[in-house]
Amino acid sequence: MPHMETLNSSIIWFIGHCANHRKLSAHTLKAYRHDLKIFSSFTSKSAKNSELPPVSYVDKFLVQNWLASMNNVKPRTIRRRLATVKSMFSSLERQGFITNDPLGRFRSEIKVGSSLPRIVARSTIRSLLRAPRKQIASSSSSRARLMQETALLEMLFSTGMRVSEVSGLAIGQVDLDRQVISVQGKGNREREIPIVCLAFQEALLEQIEWRRLNGGTAESPLFVSRSGTRLSDQSIRAILRKHARNIGAKRVTPHMLRHTVATLLLEDGVDLRHIQRLLGHSSITTTTIYVHVSERSQRRVLAQKHPRNKMAI
Repeated sequence: MPHMETLNSSIIWFIGHCANHRKLSAHTLKAYRHDLKIFSSFTSKSAKNSELPPVSYVDKFLVQNWLASMNNVKPRTIRRRLATVKSMFSSLERQGFITNDPLGRFRSEIKVGSSLPRIVARSTIRSLLRAPRKQIASSSSSRARLMQETALLEMLFSTGMRVSEVSGLAIGQVDLDRQVISVQGKGNREREIPIVCLAFQEALLEQIEWRRLNGGTAESPLFVSRSGTRLSDQSIRAILRKHARNIGAKRVTPHMLRHTVATLLLEDGVDLRHIQRLLGHSSITTTTIYVHVSERSQRRVLAQKHPRNKMAI
């Protein structure tokens, strides 16, 4: 197995490995490239301005200096950048390109403050999901577009899917007989999301029928742009922003809808394991962020579910 001679060649290999073998999303690959470009730039300057420092130049002391140089960077961002670099060297060692991972036992105490996910009020969600339906009633010329936007908003909230997962959906991934959606999430992990909301089910059925009437096959994208191409992540965010603006909401993003449905499910007593599976988290540790529910919600759920209230005095 050949050795990677330069840090630059290692980065190029790692990005290709993540794209072709780990099947990471375009969004994740973009973040990896950005993080590794910053690390490469620092390493080049440290190596007396060498444009192509050897990969062997990297050691834990260099990385410690790199972390210390990020004075005005948020701790969460620093931790992510470090994780990217460590992931690359771990992959290089596993594939035999280097004999020893210089960061294999590297530990850094980067403290990240716990922040609760931002959620959207129930009243805002209701208004948001009604918005394209109201426009359909008053605009027959844009019916197909608004029908698609209805299904799109319903899917974001009903399933809690990542925006990249929604963008990547094909018609054939929706099984209307079994009432499930097959999703390929982070790390190429597959999961099935049940279709349990009637309003979503109806909007989805209409969208699929319209796509099939217009030549859509099982492999065709479920959501399309005006030109007939797959609806991008950016376009989905723009559609959500448009309808949020129309109802007077300050800011609503796909990830906020994902946070909201998870938080509301937990507040209503749904087991954390079900939420983990819905969201496609590889570890339940990630899902535990939603445990931070309000005292009021906790009191309400306990009052409804506590076994003592079901026992006679």
